[in-house]
Amino acid sequence: MQWLRHLFNRRKPEIPPSLWAASLERLPFLDRLTPAECAQLKGLCEELLARKTFTGAADFALTDEVAVLIAAQAALPVLNLTLDLYDDMAGIIVYPSAFMIPQSEMDEAGIVHEWHEPASGEAVHAGGAVVLSWEDAQESDAPGYNVVIHEFTHKIDMARGAANGCPPFLADFHRGIASGHWKKVFSGAYEDFVRRVDERDAALPEDFDDNRPEHAALYDELFGDLPLDPYAARHPAEFFAVASEAFFVLPEPLSEDYPEVYRLLSHYYRQDPLGT
Repeated sequence: MQWLRHLFNRRKPEIPPSLWAASLERLPFLDRLTPAECAQLKGLCEELLARKTFTGAADFALTDEVAVLIAAQAALPVLNLTLDLYDDMAGIIVYPSAFMIPQSEMDEAGIVHEWHEPASGEAVHAGGAVVLSWEDAQESDAPGYNVVIHEFTHKIDMARGAANGCPPFLADFHRGIASGHWKKVFSGAYEDFVRRVDERDAALPEDFDDNRPEHAALYDELFGDLPLDPYAARHPAEFFAVASEAFFVLPEPLSEDYPEVYRLLSHYYRQDPLGT
């Protein structure tokens, strides 16, 4: 990270124009921004790079290009808000690819099962870091998928405690949003989405294996009309994060199926990707 090392001694680093242009080219969903908004995003990225530490893990070589590409995506949700929403974040850790995280679950008999599973990203609560897989942090072929926005919106959700799908409403920005209305709209949409996912899950064969071409094709047929990744059905906090990444990356299906969710996200982030 020659550029960042050279400029970190300054109060605020300045991203070279060529590096910024290359980053924008790799993130086509940023084409929705006006030139003024792009300039504002660049300044916010520079401030984020000055505030937070980026660290490579598992021998990953962290470069200027990596740091700026991640910062550009991380800054987008707070473009018209404040970086203070990321105060809970210790820094950003980047692995070359998926990494293992511990999981635990209690079954109906009260027995706790523990295991590890691969992850493309993780937002650690209570002042922890955002952890990302570089392989997954780059522009994805999966419609609406963006692991950087997903994990950073988790951090926004965690700004005042555990993530629950109801982010903090700031007096300077969110006076027009009623928390009761937010909870009603998001709870209703979440329950509807869970129902839709459960119906499709029930139609899968009991021996479902996504490595089998015929099973993968059936899955795509059943789930292809959903406006969000089925992962959003896991928890209200995941619904908020998945809806947020769709809002910025592929907002049309979200707006069509859950227009009130889109409207509230537009009011919260103070952005309207569809220009409605």
